Amino acid sequence: MARGLKAIIDRNGAVLLGNSVVCDAPADRPLRIVTHGHTDHTSGLSKSFQRCQKVIMTPATCDLIKLLYGFPSGHDEVLHTLDYGVTLEFGGDALTLFKAGHILGSAQVLVEDDEGTRIVYTGDFKFPGAEIIPSDVLVIEATYGKPSNRRPFKDEVEAELVTLVRERLKKGPVFIFGYHGKTQEVIEILHRGGIEAPIVLPKRIYEVAKLYEEREAKLGDYCQLGTTVAKEAMKHPYIGIYHLRSAERFQEKGTRIYLSGWEFEQACKKVGEDEYLVALSDHSDFDELIAYVEESQPKFVVTDNYRVGDAVMLAREIQKRLGIQASPMP
Repeated sequence: MARGLKAIIDRNGAVLLGNSVVCDAPADRPLRIVTHGHTDHTSGLSKSFQRCQKVIMTPATCDLIKLLYGFPSGHDEVLHTLDYGVTLEFGGDALTLFKAGHILGSAQVLVEDDEGTRIVYTGDFKFPGAEIIPSDVLVIEATYGKPSNRRPFKDEVEAELVTLVRERLKKGPVFIFGYHGKTQEVIEILHRGGIEAPIVLPKRIYEVAKLYEEREAKLGDYCQLGTTVAKEAMKHPYIGIYHLRSAERFQEKGTRIYLSGWEFEQACKKVGEDEYLVALSDHSDFDELIAYVEESQPKFVVTDNYRVGDAVMLAREIQKRLGIQASPMP
């Protein structure tokens, strides 16, 4: 197989690495890797449990998927967990997972084939947290693949969020909306920033927060919506943290803060009456994508053109800036 074809993204979003491995969508390979628990990377798990010899993920990703979605019946013999840094050998490939810094349990994938080629798939990743893996062939996410997708203010985001929450609590409750991963990260940010107002979480976000604490580190104090503790806390200015999908049907009065990685103009922006957008992202921006490629030193790069982003532009910029051959797929 030609060097560039040792990594392929097919039309169904499956990332094929080496001889044996497929990541983040089903395909006819004996090993399926799930890099993390977001739905655009867990598709087709039922098919993979039927067709693959092993479905592999980190222990934390396994716990997160079990909590959020559950596993299909009959998965026990096929499902395997693999810790970061531990190598699994299969069919001439050596497989190792590394931290991606994206959400709980998220992993990058290194496959070393029988010719000694190092094939790396980043999955979704963010600095700090992601380790840069030296590669010969690199498959990289392209979520923020445009040169305009830069956050020069990224070091200011947490402080501005804390300041905004502190000021708005003087006027009443503050409601924060984001996806799993960000919702748990913001608990830690607020406590680290000295916010003492009680934090109230709906059941599912509360359960995911507890899982984060079991697997990583304490986030800070919070309570579950509907409990006696929460009802007492809500008699005073408090912070409610909810999934972004619930924002449209949310009826409570107070300040709303939406967490979005698609804001590149400023760390915090007012978008309506008592509504704000905060540029908190769990993906690398354009500069960090380019930096990863430069430090990984691949000979060939595949940019992910299946999932959200701009893989065509990113491939073009990698070639122009770094002189490394790059191609979007599919």
